[in-house]
Amino acid sequence: MIEATTRWSVTRRKIFTNCARRYAIKYIDNNRPYLGQIKGNYHSPWDLMIKTSRDIFFQLLADLHRGVNWSDKLIQSRIRFGLTSQLISFGLTDKRISNKKKNQLISAAFIRIKKLLKNSIIARIVDGAIKEWSFHERIKPVSFGHLKVYCSPDIVYRYKSKWHLVRLNFQSERIQPYVELELCSMLLWSKYNQYLPNIDEKFAIHGIFYTDGKWRNYSFIPSQKMLQESKQLLEKDVHNMNLLQIEFVKNLNPNKLPLANSRNYCIRCPYKISCPKF
Repeated sequence: MIEATTRWSVTRRKIFTNCARRYAIKYIDNNRPYLGQIKGNYHSPWDLMIKTSRDIFFQLLADLHRGVNWSDKLIQSRIRFGLTSQLISFGLTDKRISNKKKNQLISAAFIRIKKLLKNSIIARIVDGAIKEWSFHERIKPVSFGHLKVYCSPDIVYRYKSKWHLVRLNFQSERIQPYVELELCSMLLWSKYNQYLPNIDEKFAIHGIFYTDGKWRNYSFIPSQKMLQESKQLLEKDVHNMNLLQIEFVKNLNPNKLPLANSRNYCIRCPYKISCPKF
């Protein structure tokens, strides 16, 4: 029997809203043998580059928090080692990916990190203008009623009288209709950590998104109304995810579920090999 889902994250939400089939394969009853055959062990080199970029940037932050700065040479070296390890772990050896392609990915990751270090918020952390800051991983959920919500900010800093909650997205969609409500989910984490509850006076929220070769900031001051709407969004999402799960259980065939509307979303999908859309 498949239990009702109680988990929410921005990643789950993005996959769910874009492609029901992909969501079912990734998150619903994904231990079935036939699902394993569909699922395979595929990750595109580009996705592994994005993952490596994020991993290396947080390693850089960890050292920076200890007062250790990285040179460009060290950044490149860490990227090369990290990406090579990722490629090998997913079977993308030298026989399947050329050195030229691998060097292009390393260069793309390096450029992405260097541009991020020049971002107005990140640069103030790097040069010491922001002195009180921390970084976090979204691996522990926060309890919200019966839900488990993965919503921690990537970076938290205090400047003057405000706490600033920052989320990074190393490969962002161009259109994000619910960006403010998705970002407001970080406030659930802040309340869990017993920060001051006067939201509109004590917090600022920032999304730093990479798209079309640039890092872009999306910043705003949240309100109690926005927090309430964010909570409603989470509850509605999980309700709809469970409705999809009920539909899936009827035949246990993800290929009968709705597919992505845009082929652009399918380009790097790890499950497209057996997708009826192709």
